[in-house]
Amino acid sequence: MDEQRERDVQKEEDTIDLTVLLRDFIRGIGKFWWLLVVLALLGGTIEYFRASGTYYPMYRSQATFTVTTNTSQSSGSSDSDYNFYYDSARADQLALTFPYILSSDLLTDAMEEDMGVEYINGSVSATVIPDSNMITMYAISSDPESAKAILESAIRVYPDVSRFVIGETRFNIIDAPNLPDEPYNQPSYRRQTLMGAGIGLAIGVVFVVVYALLRKTVHKPEQLRKVMNLTCLASIPKVRRKARKKKQNEFISIRDTSIGPWFEESINTLQLRVCRDLDEKGGKTLMVTSTVPGEGKSMISVNLAYALAKNGKQVLLVDADLRRQDLAQRMGWKGSRLSMEEILSGHCEMEKAVTYEPESGIYFLGGKKPLHKTTLLQSKNLGKLLDQIKPLMDYIILDAPPCGAFEDVLLMEDYTDGILYVVMQDHAPRNQIIDAVGNLSLEEAPVIGYVFNGVSNVFGSYGYGYGKYGRYGRYGRYGHYGYHRYGYGGREEKSDGEKQKVDVT
Repeated sequence: MDEQRERDVQKEEDTIDLTVLLRDFIRGIGKFWWLLVVLALLGGTIEYFRASGTYYPMYRSQATFTVTTNTSQSSGSSDSDYNFYYDSARADQLALTFPYILSSDLLTDAMEEDMGVEYINGSVSATVIPDSNMITMYAISSDPESAKAILESAIRVYPDVSRFVIGETRFNIIDAPNLPDEPYNQPSYRRQTLMGAGIGLAIGVVFVVVYALLRKTVHKPEQLRKVMNLTCLASIPKVRRKARKKKQNEFISIRDTSIGPWFEESINTLQLRVCRDLDEKGGKTLMVTSTVPGEGKSMISVNLAYALAKNGKQVLLVDADLRRQDLAQRMGWKGSRLSMEEILSGHCEMEKAVTYEPESGIYFLGGKKPLHKTTLLQSKNLGKLLDQIKPLMDYIILDAPPCGAFEDVLLMEDYTDGILYVVMQDHAPRNQIIDAVGNLSLEEAPVIGYVFNGVSNVFGSYGYGYGKYGRYGRYGRYGHYGYHRYGYGGREEKSDGEKQKVDVT
């Protein structure tokens, strides 16, 4: 069975969903946009300084002329000028031999002798217009005057050098050699900078693509159904608050009337299924955990407590994450001023340990962060405390720490009747989720299923995206006609003022 599961996991890992890949790529762009900007700026800066640092100005002088040839043996006679003519065959031969003559040592030596220098400070090249005897000759040098002088020398000595190859030639100047007034190789710093920025941006995009390919997170429940024997109890849509509605320390809540109905409907569905499972076992205590932090387990715990209290249940919410103990602070609740050592030691009265939140109708157990977390869990005092409270409550919810990083959940499983596992969409690595759930299975922990949290479509999210459908016109919210007033069981819910406060003393 384990081997088959491993094969299923490997097959799932090898399968690439293009929609998911595109989503991860867009997520990567949003996450690493700063890296793309830095790489683009870095690439542009490097290319700019490289272009400016290696730039050496060069000047080019050019001349255009036609070439005629003379094959007469009496070239020295008075009518020899009339023997120079254009011949297409000679033109083709000229086009083939001209580059070789220009690069020959014979021409170089002749030019050095003509100019009276030891070496030529530049180079000579030429282009021949096809099927013609028109040639454009270039001389390139680091000095503009040298470029013109080299070109003039090449034009003077070329006929004498080439006569051994193609016969006697004559240059008929059309455009005389010019004196260049600016470098011909002036770089375009803007183009070079943009090219460097493009290269840096391309490197960043490649990094984001690799990031998208390596992200093996869970995007839909089907990906877990193939490799885990857990039931998805509900999918909770992702909700984004409007900017003016954001509160730093408060979760998305079903008590927030500005949120559309889909979120509350999902929480109610989850509450129904969790209660059904616990009732079948005759249990009351539910522990909520996840693989890693940030998957919304505390939000799920709080909203489950709200939903139960709204249906008239007496529910106790326990901040069982002894490493943080900040749930009361994040929710803006009063909480207990005692530390967990004092609460679990049994030396304090119950009414001082448990606080009541009249607005929501839930009971809360939590305090200051303890100094000896593991010792408190191993002492089993928490279990004894819960046993004392169970007769007074309909349900107890333990907001436990993530089980992928700590062993707290395994130490507390004996106190619970069921474990609800929270999986945030596109958050924790798939393998890490499977390993964490596997560890719970090895310990025979009572995992009743998982909730898929933060579900969104490919490019948007639920919540405010539904716009006007969050309220149903003049009829108010759809709960006005019994959906809220009556729980799923059809029993009328008591208002906050009518709820009977349980004496926990």
